[in-house]
Amino acid sequence: MHGYATPPIRPGLIGLTLIGLTLIGLTLAVAGCSRGGPPPPPPTQVTVATPLQRDIVDWDEYIGRFEAPQDVEVRPRVSGEIDRVLFADGQRVGKGQPLFIIDQRPYRAALEQARAQLAKAQASDINARTELARAKTLLAAQAVSKEEYETKEANARSAAADVQAARAAVTNANLNLGFTVIRSPISGRVSDRKASRGNLVADGQTVLTRVVSINPIWFSFDGAEAFYLKYLRQDKSGQRKSSRDHPNPIEIQLADETGYRWHGHMDFVDNAIDPNSGTIRAHAVVDNPDGFLTPGLFGRARLLGSGTYHAMLVPD
Repeated sequence: MHGYATPPIRPGLIGLTLIGLTLIGLTLAVAGCSRGGPPPPPPTQVTVATPLQRDIVDWDEYIGRFEAPQDVEVRPRVSGEIDRVLFADGQRVGKGQPLFIIDQRPYRAALEQARAQLAKAQASDINARTELARAKTLLAAQAVSKEEYETKEANARSAAADVQAARAAVTNANLNLGFTVIRSPISGRVSDRKASRGNLVADGQTVLTRVVSINPIWFSFDGAEAFYLKYLRQDKSGQRKSSRDHPNPIEIQLADETGYRWHGHMDFVDNAIDPNSGTIRAHAVVDNPDGFLTPGLFGRARLLGSGTYHAMLVPD
């Protein structure tokens, strides 16, 4: 039986082989570098800007809502049945514009009765004055007693008072007849009707509708105590006048707007800070001729927050 013997491996030869491979790899790497590697990074770009000197003012930002300066519930001043409704729900109305008419027949009858009572009182007054004049002549001729003359005089005074009372009753009846036409107390936008034709309404109790004024309109917000103190100190030092006494400008943007397109001026700052929130109420007046701004709308405002001062600015 024959076999093959594996020749022995000498350790020195293995070491020389590994060293040779390493030298070959380094040689190739150096050769590769000598042929060109990745380019060096470009120099960093630096922008140089010249500072600007300008006179500027600061603006303070607030969150608030638009509010109607006048918000009126329309109630009747006489009782009766609604005869007519003279407006469309939600329309703009003018001050004094008729909105409802209450059945006028009972009030016309009351006015006619009051006029009749006035005519009767006037007739009695004429008769009492005539009798007094006659009694005065007879008294001068000693044809009547002084007591009878004084009675005629008292009757004349009573008749004159009855005339005044009757005239007041006519005036009152005429007013009640006028109150059957229920008019808008302000100019603005009317809500929907709360009573329709045929409904009975009570004097001063039934709410018929609601009218809010919309031009001008208020932008109401709460200011932090820190801002309030800042404004007080600025006013004292003469840097910025207080919004309580001066119409400081304010600019407003709506929820879907990116710019401040609505402009107004401060009109009111409350007389006390709310101890619960640490804020003070305020509002500005904004023109709203087309009625676009509606009470309750959310808005973001910036209010003049300082006087003019000199500053150095760096362009963006």
